[in-house]
Amino acid sequence: MRRQFLSVATIASFAFVALPSVARAQYVHHDNDPFGGKPAPVTPPSVAKVALDDKEIALDDAQRAQLKRIQAHLDSANAPFLQKLEAARPTWRPAGGLGDLSQEQRDQLVAYRHAQEAIVDSVAPNVVKANEQARAVLRPEQIERAAKLEKDARKRAEELAKKEFEVKQEMVPRGERRRGEIRDGTGRSPLE
Repeated sequence: MRRQFLSVATIASFAFVALPSVARAQYVHHDNDPFGGKPAPVTPPSVAKVALDDKEIALDDAQRAQLKRIQAHLDSANAPFLQKLEAARPTWRPAGGLGDLSQEQRDQLVAYRHAQEAIVDSVAPNVVKANEQARAVLRPEQIERAAKLEKDARKRAEELAKKEFEVKQEMVPRGERRRGEIRDGTGRSPLE
């Protein structure tokens, strides 16, 4: 009798230990993230823009005029790329959030992200060239201040991209509702 009880207890304890890991191994994770798990690419900040926007950098009139010219040239050089990006932007918004995407909508978002990456890669050399020109206009103490401002602007842009990505990730439901289910602004079903 005692031996039977020990064997039943051993089998039961084995089942309690082994079954959850077997069940977890059978679970296939279906990632519904059209962004590939990373935030949008960020363009390098313009030294001319951050220098013109800062009040403490003490630009004289000639420097201000040259920086405005450099920034205007950069804006006109990047305008066609930004128009391409705007044209590639999807005009729809899924009613049920990012978890309620059809395959076609998913493909459009992936294509838009690839367009963003390609455009950032195309715009970056223009910004680097404009930054070199802007630094040539500035005095050494202004260059130091501009470098700090450029670093801060890049950090803000990366944080904004990360925050937007996290907000979009929150829109992706994790299996708590059906596809096409209607919810109000509070997240509840209107009939509750």
